[in-house]
Amino acid sequence: MKILAIATVTVREALSRKVQVNLLIFGAVLLAASFVASWLTLGYSHRIIADLGLSGMEFVGVLLAVFLGADLVAGDVQRRIIYPIVAKPVSRLQYVIGRYAGLASALLVNLLAMTAMLSTLLALDAGSLAPLDRSLAGAVALLAVKVLPVAAVAVLFSCFTNTTLAAIFALTLTIAGYLATEARALWQGDNAWVATLVWYLVPDLGRLTVNDAVIYRTALPASIGLAAIHAALYAATALTVGALVLERRDFR
Repeated sequence: MKILAIATVTVREALSRKVQVNLLIFGAVLLAASFVASWLTLGYSHRIIADLGLSGMEFVGVLLAVFLGADLVAGDVQRRIIYPIVAKPVSRLQYVIGRYAGLASALLVNLLAMTAMLSTLLALDAGSLAPLDRSLAGAVALLAVKVLPVAAVAVLFSCFTNTTLAAIFALTLTIAGYLATEARALWQGDNAWVATLVWYLVPDLGRLTVNDAVIYRTALPASIGLAAIHAALYAATALTVGALVLERRDFR
């Protein structure tokens, strides 16, 4: 019940933030722009709408996860909201999990809203519901899997530094997560272990992008399952470390 109460408050806060509203508007504009761009390329409208739409959803989702997550704990410390909370019979692990659960719920609500926009554009373009297939559902599900570890990383940094630094660190680690797989494949030689170590230390976000499957209406890659499990474990580890760090902080 304590975690649920904290999560409920977090959802309300996240959905009322100006940055969240602005980024959601940006996502809607980007989806509309992809529909307009499809008019300029006859025969490729589905590909353009799907690619730009999913890319826009990913961009907005990641930014929301970073900026809202970075302010989650650090903002409470700066505004002294956390003081009466830690004085109550609520463990800091419960506090972190509750805050993260609320943030994750808000991110999923935004993702569902943008999915509805994209699905509408694809259906209008095709004149049927044919584009709303398993590939699209899988791509959206993987977007959710992708933003959750990003949010967990932002919460981790938010547990021991201020909002600005937490956002910078989370963005840096997120970018590294997109480049990790390519770096591991290209970095050969005596020091190849460095790329392998980096690959394990950052969230492997690149393998969770499946825009091509939606664009060309093909099945999702078989390796997606392992990538999703890796992302879930990474998020759980980040939250655990964040809670342990917060446990050691003295708010007196």
